[in-house]
Amino acid sequence: MKTYTLRILLLILVLLPAGMHAQTEYGETFKSRLYVGGNFGLGFGTFTSIDISPLVGYNINRYFSGGLGATYMFYSYRTFTGQSERASFYGGRIFGRIVPLPDLMPNIFLHGEIESINNERWVTNAFGAYEFKRAWTPAIPVGAGFRQMAGENSFFTMTVLWNLLDDGTQESSIYGGPLLYRVGFILGLN
Repeated sequence: MKTYTLRILLLILVLLPAGMHAQTEYGETFKSRLYVGGNFGLGFGTFTSIDISPLVGYNINRYFSGGLGATYMFYSYRTFTGQSERASFYGGRIFGRIVPLPDLMPNIFLHGEIESINNERWVTNAFGAYEFKRAWTPAIPVGAGFRQMAGENSFFTMTVLWNLLDDGTQESSIYGGPLLYRVGFILGLN
């Protein structure tokens, strides 16, 4: 638990100073600083997956933005006996993005978030035995991304993240490893 708290504090200390710079390039009204977007994933075959992760963000200034996001994941796969297994995961996140060099490299950003996903997994009960039930799995993904303009105030994004809490156990990650890839979009509301 101490390691988890220390990592959250480090993330806050890294993201906080970036919010103390000049005014935004997106305008001075509340609405002109807002953006929406998210990630959407789809996979078909023996293993079917759907990932819908909308987000709402706010540009604090030209260097820093932050926001909230939700996640819904649906998985369906066929076992070797022909039976179908299904699972739904859901949760949310708080995130921050820093554009460290907005004049030199405006399309490169650093991304950090605190996420918690409710999923079905094996959990130890009060008697020390394992049982399959729903539980919350926290994550702290951090990394870098690239955004490509797709219109006047719209972007496609690609992000590579590393989950700081993934220690290889089922309790530490729902992603099957610490490395995460995300492709999404951002749409400004001004």
